[in-house]
Amino acid sequence: MYDSPFDALVPFGWGPRVHALFSDVLKRPGAMPGRVTRAERDFCRVVADGGEVLARSHARTGDTVPAVGDWVALREVERELLIEAVVPRWSALVRADADTGNAQTLAANVDVVLVTAPTDRLSPARVERELVLAWESGAQPVVAVTKADLAPGHVVDDLRARLTTVDVIATSVVTGEGIDAIASRLAPNRTAVLFGPSGAGKSSLANALLGEERLAVRDVRERDHRGRHTTTWRELVVVPTGGVLVDMPGLRGLALGSVDEGLARAFDDIDAFAPLCRFSDCSHAAEPGCAVLAAIADGRLGPERLVSWRKLQREVSRREPARRQEERAVGRQFARRARQRRAQRPFDSRRRHDDA
Repeated sequence: MYDSPFDALVPFGWGPRVHALFSDVLKRPGAMPGRVTRAERDFCRVVADGGEVLARSHARTGDTVPAVGDWVALREVERELLIEAVVPRWSALVRADADTGNAQTLAANVDVVLVTAPTDRLSPARVERELVLAWESGAQPVVAVTKADLAPGHVVDDLRARLTTVDVIATSVVTGEGIDAIASRLAPNRTAVLFGPSGAGKSSLANALLGEERLAVRDVRERDHRGRHTTTWRELVVVPTGGVLVDMPGLRGLALGSVDEGLARAFDDIDAFAPLCRFSDCSHAAEPGCAVLAAIADGRLGPERLVSWRKLQREVSRREPARRQEERAVGRQFARRARQRRAQRPFDSRRRHDDA
């Protein structure tokens, strides 16, 4: 057991790694460490050494906006707790806003991304999209196939055959299958986030790991088997057998931002064949000497993998020009505000003389 000066934070993941991140912050007078358990618009629920508190997010322009899972430094100012700083993250699960393309941090400082895939409406293509974001986060993805008791075993086997680069674990809260295997990924103090569509059984899986019905669950709709957003916010909870879990609402839109690393890791079976192509800029469409197409032809690679890869590649390529245009617009706006501030300064004859 790690001997910590902040015993109350140990179950929430405090250890030598986190302590090192706080090495400079804790030297500031009055600074207190904590971890965000729920992030709201202006306030965050933060667990500190004295228990859970409500702290105002004191983010300024350019600061990191606190997200669930963040380790933060608290300071009391005029009887109000402020989040003074967010310590550097070792990982962050991020998606792009479908309309603006802006990055949205879903969870920070996670070690495992549990991609939940329900057997009653399993979409391998969606799982692959989620794996791109999971790999891009810097955490280790694991696919948790939920409701395994409702489907024949080949459903999980087929998914394993398609996703050869990640562990695929069949789980059922009815039979208890796979629950211990998931729990072993969290102990002793790793943080996992449940990531998947609404109705995937994330809260039910979380309750099975917690050993109690702590998180609300509801049946899916009969007409389309979709969930009804039982979980309405992202929440961090401690697992009694060790580790920390972040439960979050189901996500319908999963736009991709800058995910070059995640795309390569999620499709590293394709990435392994690509260097063997005759042309370095091979698009794996119809070029002669394409090693990827050759692997599909002889059965070493499934054709559905290339179909998914192409679709995600096209999406990322379309978003790149828009992202660069947005960055230029932000730069122009910043420069315009700087000119306005200079124009509003009072006239100073000495400054004018010095400039001359």
